[in-house]
Amino acid sequence: MDARQEKSTARLRAAILDLATAGPVTAVTVSRLAAVAGVHRSTVYTYAASPVELLEDVLRDELDALRASYLLDVAPADASAAIVGVTRAVLEHVDHYDAIYRRGLGPDSGSASLHAMLSEHFQGSIELLLDQHSVSVPVADEHERHAVSRYIADGTIGAIDVWLGRPRPRDVEAFLALVGRAAPSWWPATV
Repeated sequence: MDARQEKSTARLRAAILDLATAGPVTAVTVSRLAAVAGVHRSTVYTYAASPVELLEDVLRDELDALRASYLLDVAPADASAAIVGVTRAVLEHVDHYDAIYRRGLGPDSGSASLHAMLSEHFQGSIELLLDQHSVSVPVADEHERHAVSRYIADGTIGAIDVWLGRPRPRDVEAFLALVGRAAPSWWPATV
């Protein structure tokens, strides 16, 4: 990527985060996004098909960086600490983008729902832990494995959605303790 593309990318990323923080991302038009970013409309389409898609890409990139920082090549003995660490980092990310996630996980999020994006991300993190044998789960086949990863992922998202309903400052450690108590005994997610 050349310097001009990097500058356009940074401006679009900052613009979509600002616009999605200020109001529903579904109300953001490509023209408005381009104007705030200081780029041509066609440049927006180079990066995403819509403002909603661009927002998901930006948030996913940050979440993927957290996954890479905490979960790559984790030994089984270190799995609990890695899971707690990445969960803490994800909560800080979610809290930083409070307005975006409250709108994106709420019942009125509609086509701008962030639930599917988060579920896909969390399932990918769980699958990574399973693939590298950091964690093992009691399953009979791939369908059960997928069901377990989805269960952990979507349960975590539900807990995060409830946590976002609390006033700030939110207690990350209390959330981690709750999730640790609620997790199945075979899941290494205790603080």
